[in-house]
Amino acid sequence: MTDSVAPPAAASSEDPSAELPVEVAEAAAVDGPRVPWGAYLGIAVLSASLLAFQVLLTRVCALRLAFHFSFLIISNSLLGIGASGSVLTLFEKRWRRDPESWVWGFSVLYVISLLGTWWFARSWPIDEKLSFANFDWATFQNFAIFNLGLAVPFFFGGGAVGLLLSAYSHRVNRLYASDLVGAGLGCLICPFLLWPVGAGGTLCAVAILGVLTVAFVAPKAVRGANQVIALVLTIGFGIAMLSGIDGMFPVPGKKFLQVTKQEGMSIEGPKDYSRWSANSRIDVIPTPLDHWRAYGIGVKDAAALDPANKAKLGEQKWIMQDGDAGTFVTDYTTNELSREYLQRTLYAVSGAIKKKAGTDAVGPRVFIIGVGGGPDVWAHKLLGASYIKGIELNRGVLDVHHTVAAHMSKGLLEDPNIEFVCDEGRSALMRDPSKYDVIQMTGIDTWTSLASGAYVLAENYLYTVEAMRQMYDHLEQGGIMQITRMGTDMERLRLLSNAHQALRELGVEGFANSVAMITAQSDGLTTLLVRKGVFPSEELQRLEAFVAASGHGVLYIPGRDDLQSIAASFIREDDKQAFIDGFEWNISPTTDDQPYFFNFTRWDAPTEKQQQSIDVGVEITQGNPKFLYYQLGFSAVVALLLIVLPIAFRRREGQSLHPFRFLVYFSGIGVGFIFLEIALIQKLTLLLGQPLYSIVVTLFSILIFTGLGSFLSGVVIRGAWTARLIPVGIAAVTLAIVVYGDDIVARFIGEDLKIRALVAAGMLAPLSLLLGMPFAHGVGLLRRYSPGFVPWAWAVNGSATVVGSVLTVIVSMNFGFSFVLCCAIGVYALSFLAVDRLAR
Repeated sequence: MTDSVAPPAAASSEDPSAELPVEVAEAAAVDGPRVPWGAYLGIAVLSASLLAFQVLLTRVCALRLAFHFSFLIISNSLLGIGASGSVLTLFEKRWRRDPESWVWGFSVLYVISLLGTWWFARSWPIDEKLSFANFDWATFQNFAIFNLGLAVPFFFGGGAVGLLLSAYSHRVNRLYASDLVGAGLGCLICPFLLWPVGAGGTLCAVAILGVLTVAFVAPKAVRGANQVIALVLTIGFGIAMLSGIDGMFPVPGKKFLQVTKQEGMSIEGPKDYSRWSANSRIDVIPTPLDHWRAYGIGVKDAAALDPANKAKLGEQKWIMQDGDAGTFVTDYTTNELSREYLQRTLYAVSGAIKKKAGTDAVGPRVFIIGVGGGPDVWAHKLLGASYIKGIELNRGVLDVHHTVAAHMSKGLLEDPNIEFVCDEGRSALMRDPSKYDVIQMTGIDTWTSLASGAYVLAENYLYTVEAMRQMYDHLEQGGIMQITRMGTDMERLRLLSNAHQALRELGVEGFANSVAMITAQSDGLTTLLVRKGVFPSEELQRLEAFVAASGHGVLYIPGRDDLQSIAASFIREDDKQAFIDGFEWNISPTTDDQPYFFNFTRWDAPTEKQQQSIDVGVEITQGNPKFLYYQLGFSAVVALLLIVLPIAFRRREGQSLHPFRFLVYFSGIGVGFIFLEIALIQKLTLLLGQPLYSIVVTLFSILIFTGLGSFLSGVVIRGAWTARLIPVGIAAVTLAIVVYGDDIVARFIGEDLKIRALVAAGMLAPLSLLLGMPFAHGVGLLRRYSPGFVPWAWAVNGSATVVGSVLTVIVSMNFGFSFVLCCAIGVYALSFLAVDRLAR
């Protein structure tokens, strides 16, 4: 039995070389034409442009649509790269006659499509509240057009790359190295340019790279004219980039926002402030509500929400991140009445408990994760904190306090006992040697694009067992950890589950006497308090007095046997694992290896209630299996069509030998690579801190060293036995990272950023060098047996990467990122096994 499509009649199954047609064998023996320098430069610059545009589109889609749809759109758009490889396979005879002209033509069309797609992405009408629950035919058509429109540049750009790799496949190791190095440099563009020039300016930089590609790959007959045109266009795009084009043609955001379950507001209209960063776009508008608003306010202070009192309570502005998650910044500097209300909100609970009596008393030291509009900071300042350190991930939010809200935040900015730091909260805490009386975070959701380019995961390392252990360790004896969330039963129980597991691992007893949970009945926010040590009677009395004065609801307070809530039931339950196993939703503790705090759906036994809608709100659950399975199915079907069609149409030509073996190989190294890339980026997030550093250092290091590995593959792989060492080396280095990675992060987390970056690069370098070799090795084999199918290999590899990104989410949600890394070992082993006979 053979896996060949149409083997020659005299072929021997024992000797693969005997299967080669004479003309194919002769082609394999020829080294091939000299590769022009423009091909190396062109593929590098084009790859940089493609990756930068991919990242840029994630920002645009996140601004216009809900999280999971932006993930779907970008993943589907990347299938355009796979489609280009399939088309090149079908039309191989045509482009072989003049590959230079085809590369040049695809590059020109890429530049044109960049500009057209940007206009399309900004202006195409798409429902920001898109829901699969109401996905009728008209909605499907609209959504499909939006997907296809965004895929066009990837088709032409991917086609140009595929043409270069195919036309000069005898030097694929060097060309693929240029491709990867260019992509590595391209991953730097968005993080560094979005802040100074915005999305529009960054697009100009992406277009400049496309224009330079056209100049580099232009055929000799038109090269001079193309270089002149490229110079003019580069100057034009450069002027547009520096002249504030982003403000002239802004990307529209969402139009309506649900502030609470009961209340929404329009967020259209002119903005006081608008600026992009690597994480999101920050927009500021005057509050559109007809009344003053503070989250976590008690029912006894309902008068504060009366529209008649709005003028008395001072100015408010609304800070938005990607037109969605937001916070109010309020003028607590000059308005006494609003200060009084703030001190009775949930922001002030731990401050009220720790407030010291007497003018000579030294107030608590406070560490706040997530400054936002500053209510946490203001609450503790007003309650007498001696020192406050506020950590904010997004530099744009801090910039708001220093610019359009400077008069409102003056009391914070001029206080020498308050320090603001732009950093990732948990990483900053791990590097801080100090201990604090209060560690607090309120409603923090870090939906960061840490994975490769566009592969967004709903992960959060602030709400894991390890995070709670570290926060607990940074508390003084008697200190309080305060975490406030949106208040559904699943979030309350997941918080309690994590806290219990953290204290259990630390060997701390008396959980029921060390925690309390209260809720703001006005908006459903819930606050968990975890004390280092049991609550003494005087602190419980202050907590009871605070609740009585504000009108907050009590879910659990130690010693209150009269309280009946699901949170109280969990805390009092002796067999908490049985409680977790028997609960309808998934409330098991989340870890750094499975940091999906917001995924409450039980994959092992989903109920009808959990599966009735794919769009359960973000206040309930994220990572819905039905959505992910839909995305996996769609990507797999499209990928399969792109892979099978070229084989089916060219079957009668008899040029495709061993298609199944090569299919397993190229799809395997695509899935394996993305498994490793995403998991490694996640693993190193804590070490590097901010998402900007994680993307720049991790992705840059992976791509650069992978490119170097590809370049060296022609020297390293000299036969079947050396090829076998590649998956063995990948397995050895990956297992070392699984076993020792967490210890290395813990050892170097306190070092300077430069040291941490070098450590991360050092961890990634050996594995990345090995990962750069399989593609060039596979193309070398394919060139011996089916030289016309080199672009098909490009299609298979690209399509498999998209499918692999979705699989990574599914596998990591169920089994963890360490398991993803181990799966990658098996995938690479299977891939090399598939072509081992051919390599011999």
